[in-house]
Amino acid sequence: MLPFIQALLRAPAEVGAVLPSSRHLAHAMAQVAAASDRGGSLLEIGAGSGALTRALVARFGRERLQVVECSPPLASVLRQRFPQLTVLEQRAEQVLTHAMQCADQMLVVSSLPFKSLPLRQARRVAKAYQDLVMRGGSVVQFSYGRLPPFPLSSGVPLRWQAQCRVWRNLPPATVWQLCRV
Repeated sequence: MLPFIQALLRAPAEVGAVLPSSRHLAHAMAQVAAASDRGGSLLEIGAGSGALTRALVARFGRERLQVVECSPPLASVLRQRFPQLTVLEQRAEQVLTHAMQCADQMLVVSSLPFKSLPLRQARRVAKAYQDLVMRGGSVVQFSYGRLPPFPLSSGVPLRWQAQCRVWRNLPPATVWQLCRV
């Protein structure tokens, strides 16, 4: 919990939550991700302190999973907790630029706090997620409340589909999947 609090105090917009995600939210995210899995690369973005990482390892194993966390204290915790995983200490948009080469089979499971990220960064990542889905990849993302994680670009044949509501998380969260229409 201490690394989470340190990261929150250092960069609250990047953390975007007052508490780490619950195991209930992590389980729900992993379940939705498994339903849309096509066996390609698996990328967790915004891994935080590792609640979702643990659920993804339990569901998918370690071989395909790469973890992205831009906060140095949280990335360090992830490396200690999951020494067998590749933990990329980079911003999401940097990783996604390289990931587009295998977008058609990629599954992104994201915990990014879009509503608290700087607008420019949120727009870049949102565009990358939309491009990934347009190229055949999948994106699973949660948001607090009932609104989708971010508005979609005008004219793209995509929509957010609410998969489930997780009440046993503070605050309650909705798990979404970005889908082609």
